[in-house]
Amino acid sequence: MKTFTKTQIACSLFAASIISSGHAAVVSFSDDFSGDSLDPAWSVNGDGGSFDAANDVFQIINDRSGGGGGTELRRNIDDDGSVGSFSSSITVTLEEFSNPSTGADFKWKFFGPDGFTEIVLNSFGDMRMFHNDSDGGGGNIQPNTNIGLTGAGDLLTLSLLYDAGSDTIDVLYSLNGAEDVSFYSGGGIDGPVGDLATNFVVAQVFEFGVGDPVPTVQIQEWSMTAIPEPSTSMLLLGCLGLFLCRRRR
Repeated sequence: MKTFTKTQIACSLFAASIISSGHAAVVSFSDDFSGDSLDPAWSVNGDGGSFDAANDVFQIINDRSGGGGGTELRRNIDDDGSVGSFSSSITVTLEEFSNPSTGADFKWKFFGPDGFTEIVLNSFGDMRMFHNDSDGGGGNIQPNTNIGLTGAGDLLTLSLLYDAGSDTIDVLYSLNGAEDVSFYSGGGIDGPVGDLATNFVVAQVFEFGVGDPVPTVQIQEWSMTAIPEPSTSMLLLGCLGLFLCRRRR
C-alpha cells in the first residue's frame, strides 16, 4: 500500500487548487479572426465594424459623417478580480489611416477595478500612453512620440506586459516587421497600477475630425495570456519533481 508524506499531500492540494481556480488561464484568449464569423465572446459597439472572413481580419471602417465618434471591438474578461501577471499583444494593419491623416485615433484599452490604461496612436503618427487609477489620478505616463508611420498600410504590433510582482507595465511596438521598440516601462500615473484588465479590453478607432479618406483599421491577431508567478511555477515544478522521485522508487 502506498503512503504519502505531508509534503506530497500539500503539493497535491496546492496543485489541485491552482488547476481548479483557473488562474493560469482565466484572463487568457487568442484570436486570429479566421473562420466564418466573429467569436461570440467579442462585441462591437458603434457603426463600421465588420468581420471580414475573406481576409481573416476584423475590420473597422469608421465614418463619422453619419454621426458618432468611434467604433470598437470589445471583449469582457471573466475573472475573479485577481489578475496577476499577464501579457497581451495586438497586430493591426492601418489600411487607411495616415498620409494623408484621416483625423483619427487607434486606441488599445484595458479596464479593471483599479483603473484603466490606453495606448493611443493618432493618424499623424504620434503615440502616447494614458493611465487613470482608482483614486482619480489620471494623465499621460508616456507623452506623444512619433513612431514613423509610412502611410502605406502599415503593420503595427503592440505588446503589453504587466508584472504583478513589481506592479509595473512594459509596452513595446513593432512597425512593419521591424525589431520591437520599447515604448514605456514603469508604474502608474502616481505609483500603483493594480488590476487594470479583469473588466474588459477594447480596440477602438475614434475620429476626432471628419477625415478624408475614412479611417480603416484591420485587426489581424489579438491575444492575452496569464503568466504564472515565479513562486507558483517553482512550487509546481517542485511538486512534479517530488512525484517523479516517488514514482521511481
